Amino acid sequence: MKYRTLLASTLIAASALFAGCGDKTDTASQAQAPAKSEQAGNEQQLVEKYNIYVDVSNDLSTSFQQAREEYVAQQVPLLQAKAPLTSMRIQNDILVDRSASKLDSAVAINAPLPEIDESAKAFSAALKVLSPLSRELNNYANSKGYLADNGDKARQLNKDYLAALTAVAQAEAAFDNGLSARDRALTKDAFEKAPKDTAAYYRAGLIYHGKLNRNDANALFESPNDPKALAAFEASLALVADSAAGWSKKVSEQPPRNGRSCDGGMLHINAFIGQSRSIVKDVKDGVFKRKDTSLMARMGNAGIVESARRYNQNFANMIGQFNHPMC
Repeated sequence: MKYRTLLASTLIAASALFAGCGDKTDTASQAQAPAKSEQAGNEQQLVEKYNIYVDVSNDLSTSFQQAREEYVAQQVPLLQAKAPLTSMRIQNDILVDRSASKLDSAVAINAPLPEIDESAKAFSAALKVLSPLSRELNNYANSKGYLADNGDKARQLNKDYLAALTAVAQAEAAFDNGLSARDRALTKDAFEKAPKDTAAYYRAGLIYHGKLNRNDANALFESPNDPKALAAFEASLALVADSAAGWSKKVSEQPPRNGRSCDGGMLHINAFIGQSRSIVKDVKDGVFKRKDTSLMARMGNAGIVESARRYNQNFANMIGQFNHPMC
């Protein structure tokens, strides 16, 4: 998931107060100034910490959870076979060390984010266990050492590497859950505080309802034939569509900026809504019903996996455009 970084002024502006008139008010304002300054400093630190956490997640175009799945599916069978190894690919070790370093820098900031901090520490610790194994196997894979020893070193390190990668994937999942909880709270707050029936309101609605829909989509992809999962997905998708209609109306009323119309953002929004509606139709048509045997079962599974991949890409495109808003 792509998260949004925050501007420090977003939080600081909410705490800004204006001094009144008269000696007593001035005195009170002066007395409150250090407290306000400290509060602003704390809020700046919270924003800085949150933004680093967001960068860690967004930098991982391939998550460690996905890297583990690919390693188990693609590399482990080759290592278990007796035939000489002729290819090898694992997660880039640069991402291991870079992610750990960023997590440590965020944890060191003296501003508590309790829903994320502990999982960030555990994530960093797991990455540091993985790091030397990842570095050794990366050097081995990139230099094609497996052609010299038929894959012996990869087989020797496989058990320890897989255990370390599994621990990292689990720690990353917990970190993502904490980051998601914080992100949902922030997007909900932005939506509820935005002036009603404005472009800002509908933009915040697209982000908030879109992320609710993604949570519902994850449940639907896990159980594509569960009526409750489908109903939840349809309900949140309807909220996304309502926000999209409001957003389209408001931005069409705005004059072009730098010669560019604001309507262009609807391309990604419509693609997301359109594919999501296709998923609903496929579920209702029984496209994803699974059988216990036969090729049809494998084809059905492949279909839901491909639908999930396309959904996630369209979601990332829709949310990503709001990280660099034109309107």
